[in-house]
Amino acid sequence: MLLWTAWALLPSTAEAQNTIEKRLQRQQQEMQKRIQQQMKTVAENQPQLPADPQLLSLHKEFITKAEKLAGEYERKKELERAREVYEAMVRLVPKYQPAELGLERILRSQLMKDRKLTEVLADQGWQDSGATLQQGMPVHVEVKGVWKVVLQTGPEGVVVPEEARPRDGRIKFGTLIGVIATSPGDLEKEKPFVVENNTEFTADKSGQLFLRMYDLDPTDNEGKMLVLIQSTFGK
Repeated sequence: MLLWTAWALLPSTAEAQNTIEKRLQRQQQEMQKRIQQQMKTVAENQPQLPADPQLLSLHKEFITKAEKLAGEYERKKELERAREVYEAMVRLVPKYQPAELGLERILRSQLMKDRKLTEVLADQGWQDSGATLQQGMPVHVEVKGVWKVVLQTGPEGVVVPEEARPRDGRIKFGTLIGVIATSPGDLEKEKPFVVENNTEFTADKSGQLFLRMYDLDPTDNEGKMLVLIQSTFGK
């Protein structure tokens, strides 16, 4: 509750509100494109309905039972199972509207159903955001806050060891970075990515989202970021 209050109290102007509205419109358009593309992918290479009356009857029996099963999964909020059933129906029976509408409904619900607000402290290493991202699901991130990078050095400056240099040239000291990890080892071997305000990306793997400030030694840094993550999370 305190995090949500802090987020709400951060400055908001008419210009910022206009930017948010434009972003939401862009998100909706992008969401519709993703849904249409996924629907197209599922519907590709659909077989023609059989001419044999008995085989056609089996098709109809399957569709009737499958539609009932998909409805039960939806009522139980088991969206992934409902999606699987609707996809099977769409593949088997071309242009069956209840199945197409059901699949579109599930896809729309899955694309951006969860959100998580977390703090990322400047003086700590990798921090668990609490969000388990799902492969193939879109992710939207908003960031607010300020922090200070403290570098103590003599006249020789700071030399970044080769093994610590980021492979992404956009990453600088003080950049908010992220990693999707399935094990502690991933935090060291996975390539981190830049997390900017209004970042939008598709998760390339399933796993826990970790965040931190990029610095060789974060312990003397100050400040924090509030990060709002929107996507479809795992359990």
